[in-house]
Amino acid sequence: MKKVNFLFVAALALLLFGCSSNQKPQFGKALLHLDNFGLNLDVETFFGDETLFRNNEKYSVKSEEETIQIDGSDSTLRYVQYTVSSSPVGDTLARFNDFYFGDLDVVMDFDDKETFMVAASQENVRPGKLDTLIKEISAEYGSVLPNDKNNEPRYITYQWKKGNKLAKMVLNVENPVSSSNYSEETPNTNKLYVDAYHKVDNISVTFFITNPKFDHYLVKARSTSGLLTRY
Repeated sequence: MKKVNFLFVAALALLLFGCSSNQKPQFGKALLHLDNFGLNLDVETFFGDETLFRNNEKYSVKSEEETIQIDGSDSTLRYVQYTVSSSPVGDTLARFNDFYFGDLDVVMDFDDKETFMVAASQENVRPGKLDTLIKEISAEYGSVLPNDKNNEPRYITYQWKKGNKLAKMVLNVENPVSSSNYSEETPNTNKLYVDAYHKVDNISVTFFITNPKFDHYLVKARSTSGLLTRY
């Protein structure tokens, strides 16, 4: 009887450890899953094993301190952006279901306690893969949100919102709405987008997951740099 109880406790401990490990992914140990991602990344755990990226030719890892102005005022928001880039021989770093990303950015507050944003990028993507990715994101987040007609982005941009999370996908394809003049009726934006990116063989994709508050600050900021210029 004691042996059965011991095995039960051991099995329960393994289960709890597995659940805990899944909640605290580690860079280099497993891909960061962006489906059902909770914006609660533990940076110390994620980048905890420095041997995985120190002097490793497969990856380039850096961190930068950034500041943006809030709503055009004199107030500022400071954050830290961790960037991990995979070389052509490196492994992918993140995934959304069966779609894989080679570069990853994590934006945190200065105390590394709050995750403002996670962004994953991938180059040379075929249009058919994008069709599947858009459907899978929509299955989790709901319908694609309409873009603000007064602030049409330069590139094709899809947006979703679910609870306290905002998802945004940017394709490096010229936005057919912003580059055309539709004076009579509102165009079918989604159809225009699909028609436009299906004319391109290979596309660079950046997928952002953030909270609405940080999204608001970025949209209203007077300037951004690096990765966030694509946002």
